[in-house]
Amino acid sequence: EADLRVRATDDIQAVLHGKVLLNLNNAVQALSGLPLRTELLERDLRRCVALCQIEANRVFTAAGVVPRVPVAVPAGMLPFVMRLPTPAFRRLARAVMRVDADGTSSMNDDLVRGRPTEIDVLQGEVVSMARRLGMEAPACARMVELVHEAEEAGTARRRWTGRELLADLQRARRLARRLGHGRYG
Repeated sequence: EADLRVRATDDIQAVLHGKVLLNLNNAVQALSGLPLRTELLERDLRRCVALCQIEANRVFTAAGVVPRVPVAVPAGMLPFVMRLPTPAFRRLARAVMRVDADGTSSMNDDLVRGRPTEIDVLQGEVVSMARRLGMEAPACARMVELVHEAEEAGTARRRWTGRELLADLQRARRLARRLGHGRYG
């Protein structure tokens, strides 16, 4: 009745993991507080998403899952696309740039309304999978911590700039490398 296009799949795990890869952006958008389109046009914020996607792709590969994403590039190329300079990203990601100029993620909406977010089933699931596989996903783990802090802070939550968030995630990854616990995701 809704006239929606539907596609059957023989590998729902690949589709679900692909959705997780794309939705790793939700935490970055929510922590920045910027509308989605504005957030996606800021390269440092996209680089934060890319760090989480890199870790997720490594963990998914180790788990034997090849994510299927509904975009023009394969899942493994998403971090590369996210790190592109903004003019190149804008050209390549035209469909993404059609989002509502004022739109935000459901995670941001949850923070605004004081509700628990879905962080534990996005970056949190990547961290859990990594641990089960003897790996680490330090950028994802740090995102989980930051979103939980934002949940606790309520309306007084910090709004992160791209530069600040990227530096924080890079610091978490460097620390994980130095400590050398498990395989690095």
